[in-house]
Amino acid sequence: MPNPAKAAFVEELARRFGAPRKLEHSESLYEVGRDAVRLYFRYSKKHPRNRTFFGLRRVDLQALEGHHGVLCFFWEGQREPLFVPFGEFEE
Repeated sequence: MPNPAKAAFVEELARRFGAPRKLEHSESLYEVGRDAVRLYFRYSKKHPRNRTFFGLRRVDLQALEGHHGVLCFFWEGQREPLFVPFGEFEE
């Protein structure tokens, strides 16, 4: 079952800006608008001691370089996503 916070976010995103388009060679990287922004969706289940783990693929991060991008983190039981602008993460 998909994460409800992610499903609600994608639904609202599509309503406002049109359906996100998945980029080739990635299951988690999407583009919204006319190359306006790239979104990198990452999901983690909760592990023991209420911990999460988000594996970030180098090839996906490289596809964000030179573009406006946002890392979008989702986890089990989450009410709101966590967004990190790629520019703040990049270095």
